[in-house]
Amino acid sequence: MRLAIQEDLFPVKNFNEFLQMARKWELDAVEVWGKGLSDRVDEVQRTLRVTGMPACSICPGGTGIRGSLLNNDEWETTAADIREFLRLGAALNGSAVILVPRFRRAQFLKLYPDENCFLQNKQKFLDRLAPLAREAERLGVTILLEPLNRYEADFLITIDQAAQLCAEIDSPRVRILADLFHMNLEEANISSSLTRNIHWIAHIHLADSNRLLPGLGHLDFPYILRALAAASFTGTLCIECHCPSPNPTEAISRSIAYLRTTAGINHP
Repeated sequence: MRLAIQEDLFPVKNFNEFLQMARKWELDAVEVWGKGLSDRVDEVQRTLRVTGMPACSICPGGTGIRGSLLNNDEWETTAADIREFLRLGAALNGSAVILVPRFRRAQFLKLYPDENCFLQNKQKFLDRLAPLAREAERLGVTILLEPLNRYEADFLITIDQAAQLCAEIDSPRVRILADLFHMNLEEANISSSLTRNIHWIAHIHLADSNRLLPGLGHLDFPYILRALAAASFTGTLCIECHCPSPNPTEAISRSIAYLRTTAGINHP
């Protein structure tokens, strides 16, 4: 397991300063923020090379990929955006690209997840994802499908659903991003869900139950990470959450120390 952190979680002057902080914390990699990445990819690529810090993934954010492959009036625009991020991932030495299939639309919110939405839309999503998966294979970039909780998404909600998509698309370049904050809301047992689907999981976002840094909520990180170790997880654990004020960098330092001591993640 390698430990990383997402860009844009704490204030810095520029990308180089962000990487210097990551090196100070002795992290293994960074997750690059996708906003405006096309315009700054040369700078990001150069700075990564100079500092020797790899980029494990790209997070497009809520607006980096416009629309959804599931929406008939916009899916071609969505596919074009995903192709651009795959190109950027290839430029950053094979950085994986995170994909949320569809954010929740404005509608009445049920008290429980709607499995029918997944079943009714699964084949359409797979059909439209398939050529993108082939492009990812050609470029050597992995697409990470990220389930979100029912309040933020309406199609892909659980890790089991994401595993179904991975199995049916049958591409070595389509895998799962498991976010512990979302799992805390939707999974009956986080560790069991991770272990059951470990073959498909390549990336994990670390956030506590309140979406703060690990150690600031009630998630049992030692238990979860021991389960990952027992399942021989070899992917990336990436801190992706809200960093409390007034000193976010100090809070991140404490959280990293917590993960390494209490939860058992070793130094690189």
